[in-house]
Amino acid sequence: MRTVFPSFLSAVDRLSWLLLGLFTSWVVLGSADTKQTSWPLHPKKPVIFVWNAPTQDCETQERVKLSLDQFDIVSTPTQGVVGQALTLFYKDNLWIYPYYDTKDTEVNGGLPQSVSLSQHLEKMSKDLDTYIPDHQAKGVSVINWEEWRPLWVRNWSAKDIYRRKSRELLAKKNSTLTQGQVATAAKEEFELSASNFMLETLKQAKSLRPNQLWGFYQFPDCYNHNFKGKMDSYTGRCPAVEIERNDQLNWLWNESTALFPSIYLSPDLRSTDQGRLFVLSRVKEAMRLASVGDGLAPPVFV
Repeated sequence: MRTVFPSFLSAVDRLSWLLLGLFTSWVVLGSADTKQTSWPLHPKKPVIFVWNAPTQDCETQERVKLSLDQFDIVSTPTQGVVGQALTLFYKDNLWIYPYYDTKDTEVNGGLPQSVSLSQHLEKMSKDLDTYIPDHQAKGVSVINWEEWRPLWVRNWSAKDIYRRKSRELLAKKNSTLTQGQVATAAKEEFELSASNFMLETLKQAKSLRPNQLWGFYQFPDCYNHNFKGKMDSYTGRCPAVEIERNDQLNWLWNESTALFPSIYLSPDLRSTDQGRLFVLSRVKEAMRLASVGDGLAPPVFV
C-alpha cells in the first residue's frame, strides 16, 4: 500500500500519518479472537513502537529532529551501547551458539546436539552482565539466531547442511544403522537438542533478567512468500502446512514473553496491496500463536 504525503507536511506530521495507519491495522487485528495481552513496557499504553533506527543522525546530518516521544516510541538506535530499552543478541555476542559459517566450517560444534548446554548457559550469565548490567532493567530483548531452525523440515536450501551433518554425526556413532534408521534418528536427535537449547536459553534469560521481554527474531514465521508470478491471485494467507508446523512449536510460544515476527518486504511487494496482505497475515499468525497456553498472551512486536 503506497502512502502519499502532501508536500506541506513536516517529517513529524508524516510520521504521525504512518503511525495512524499502523494503529488502525492493530485495532483491526485486535478484533480477532485473541486473549488479553499483558502490557508490553508502559502501563495502559496498548500500542508501543520500539524504534531500532539511528534517528539521532537525522538531526546532525539533515537538520531534522524527530520528536519520537509524542508517539510513545521507545528509541534505541545506537549499536554497542548497553542499557537501552531494546537489546539485540546475535550469534556472536552472547552465549555459545553452534552453527556452520558460509564456508561450511563448524563453529561451536556446528550442531545443537554437539554443544555443551551447561557451558552455553554459564557464558550467557556472564555476557548478560555486560549487555544488560542492571538485573531489574525493563526492556525488550530479541535473540536473533538465523542459522538453523528447530524444525527439521524447515532447514531447507543452504540450511540443509544441518540435516546432512546431523545424519553424518549419527552414522559415525552408530555404524550398524541403515540409512533409513539414520535419517529418522538424526531428525529426532536434532529436533530434541534444538528445542532444548532454545528452551533452556529462554528460561535462563527470564531467570537472570526477569523484567525483559524475551523471544526469538522471526519467530513466528509462516513462509507466505508464494507471490512470485501470481501477484493477481496472491492472498497473503499463511500456507496450511506452515500453520500446522507452527503449532508444533507451541513449546516455544509458551516459553516466550514476546513474539517478534518479521515483515520485511521484497522489492516485488513494496507499495502494493499484496504487500499489505503479506504483512497482515504474518501479524495475525503471530497474534494467534501468542494466545497459545494459559494466562495472558505475550505482546507481539513487529
